[in-house]
Amino acid sequence: MVAPSDTYELLKYNMVHAHDTFKLGYSTILTHLEAPPKNDLKNFLGYCQAWALSIESHHNSEEEVVFPFLNQKMDFTGEAEQHKVIHENLDRILAMIAEANGDHSKFDAAKLKALMAEFKGPLFTHLDEEIEHISADNLRAAQFAEPDLKAMNIKLESYAKAHGDPFLLVPFMRSHTPAAIKDTWPSMPWVLRKMVIPYILAKKHSG
Repeated sequence: MVAPSDTYELLKYNMVHAHDTFKLGYSTILTHLEAPPKNDLKNFLGYCQAWALSIESHHNSEEEVVFPFLNQKMDFTGEAEQHKVIHENLDRILAMIAEANGDHSKFDAAKLKALMAEFKGPLFTHLDEEIEHISADNLRAAQFAEPDLKAMNIKLESYAKAHGDPFLLVPFMRSHTPAAIKDTWPSMPWVLRKMVIPYILAKKHSG
């Protein structure tokens, strides 16, 4: 499955796959909270942290690059408000993870599970509504010029590369990317996909 050739489709295409990694990560965490892996708690907590930080980094890129661009002709204040609610919950989750990392006896699976369950509605609603808002039809209706959209996508890619921990965020994303699109999404040189990510970046947090 290759990226669409239509520039107006590209933002949604990339966002759909990014959002799918967050949904899969959410499901994985909730499943493991049914029977917490207490014999491997350090790595489970690390996984939870990677998931939360991936969403946080993704939203930072939207707030710095995507929303300012789209707000020129559309209104993404609703999404920005949703981000605030999501980040309040992510902060609570990250605080619980940090406390448990400092003292494993303080890990409260039931409390984390309840928080995650409460969080699902706001998170998934935002992820789905944002995808609909950035549809190609909406971008065309707003009369964004194709060169400007291309420039925004390039800027977004550059921002993503320059921010965040590549040893954490990139392996997380790749490990949640379906096999059917793993060779095409996100767009990157073969040497990164086949060599650098699996044998260098992914090693640091391989647990």
